[in-house]
Amino acid sequence: MPRIRHIVQTYGSPMAISTTEINLPDIQATPDQRATAIAAVGIRGLELPFQLDAGDGHRQTTLGMWDLAVSLAEGVRGTHMSRFVELASRFSAEDSVLLSRESLQDFSSDLLDRLEADDGRVRIKGRFLLRRSSPVTEIGLPVPFDFAWKLRARRVEGKIQTKLVTEVGVLATSLCPCSREISAYGAHNQRARVRIGVTGPVSLAELVEVAESSASCTVFPLLKRPDEKAFTETAYERPRFVEDLVREVATGLRAIPEVGRFKIKAVNEESIHAHDAWAIVKGCGDEAPSPLG
Repeated sequence: MPRIRHIVQTYGSPMAISTTEINLPDIQATPDQRATAIAAVGIRGLELPFQLDAGDGHRQTTLGMWDLAVSLAEGVRGTHMSRFVELASRFSAEDSVLLSRESLQDFSSDLLDRLEADDGRVRIKGRFLLRRSSPVTEIGLPVPFDFAWKLRARRVEGKIQTKLVTEVGVLATSLCPCSREISAYGAHNQRARVRIGVTGPVSLAELVEVAESSASCTVFPLLKRPDEKAFTETAYERPRFVEDLVREVATGLRAIPEVGRFKIKAVNEESIHAHDAWAIVKGCGDEAPSPLG
């Protein structure tokens, strides 16, 4: 008989064994004499399902990867690792809170309080879906996009200050302006990967829209022949170097009043080379230069 089954049959569920009368030592909370504070300690790679609204008005369930950490005072031996999981799991219950910028702000306060810390970091990454319809036949299908939320929370003079960065990853098409200009027929084009990170209350769907509208053309999950014709002609009329692409995205972000700082990276998976082309722009909504990570 397997040992775990023997334990259950003899004593009932192992989780039902009471420890309320046992005085278990809290080793993590014991003093440490090495006079060294820890900047960040925590867990990473915690996978949990949660619900979010990408900004299209529809609540959807997705699977996310969580990294969580807090600072640790020099006189304390260890943090409470299980509390990270307990806190994050609030978004995975059947009656869970919607994961959003607002609920993450509340989460940061609880994180510092429960872990008895003055500095906390949270990173959540996953995928979400937006529906895209082919340009002529209008066949609609869901398209996955990468996203991440990066939260930093600090307790300063008794008040919690937070910084939240929203990131999206978008696939698009770029068509080379030089190739178009010098060739009698056609132009080389390729898939472009655009990554946008911003501060400010901007939805995931809005950032995707900026990236897609800045490229030569959007990519679609399904194209029939009339759609493919429209796709090809649209891209041909909107040529973009990788430099053009990041500048167009920056222009689009500056047109959104809620955007604070931003960072844009575009990578063209060059169809005529074995290497890629890439570009980065950093700035903020009021056009003053300001780095973001």
